[in-house]
Amino acid sequence: MAIEDILKRLNIFVLEDDPDISKFLNLFLSDYFNKVTVKTDNRFNYSDFENIDIFLLDIEIPFDSGYEVCKRIKTVYPNKPVVFLTAHSQLDDKIKGLELGDDFIPKPFEPLELIARLKNLLKDRYGELVYLDDIIIDKRAHLISDSVTGTRIPLSETENKIFFYLYDNINVSLSREQIINHVWGIERRSSQANSLNVYINSLRNKVDMEGKLIQTIYGYGYKLSNVKE
Repeated sequence: MAIEDILKRLNIFVLEDDPDISKFLNLFLSDYFNKVTVKTDNRFNYSDFENIDIFLLDIEIPFDSGYEVCKRIKTVYPNKPVVFLTAHSQLDDKIKGLELGDDFIPKPFEPLELIARLKNLLKDRYGELVYLDDIIIDKRAHLISDSVTGTRIPLSETENKIFFYLYDNINVSLSREQIINHVWGIERRSSQANSLNVYINSLRNKVDMEGKLIQTIYGYGYKLSNVKE
């Protein structure tokens, strides 16, 4: 999937205290991203960042520093990209920004260059996304999200193992024995025969409410089907 299509499903958080720049970024970035959230100071909750995919931070903001904001973001969400967009252009600032975050863009900036930089970061982080029916599969991180809301679908460790084993063998029928051996091991396969049914039903309730993806091969096992093929 093209990076432009990926951006349309992602959310960006902007921290910029200049009213003209913040207004411009809100309008400009809205053409590329699913949702743009703009704040002008540190009056926000870090717990609200679960559905933010990339951060664009100024360094000088009221009541705080963009550097400190970045540190706190990276503590909670170490894999989410943070980009500094700032008038601080001294070498020391650039080095500090690149050490704490993922990119550093000095002001004044070219809007199209900004988008190109964001695309590069997001392609590296989210380029392994696959859209399958109503879900988004992050192959690299082994995560699944709702394709409409973008919210993560929580799976237990066992559900995750089953789903991604089916996904790694998409459109291939896997026997119950193959799945059980992969998830629980050969030594425990007899004790987990009934458990597989329970976990498959739980997976269907979470990621396949319409029953299109996870197909039962009667008398044999299961198959994850690419419904778009």
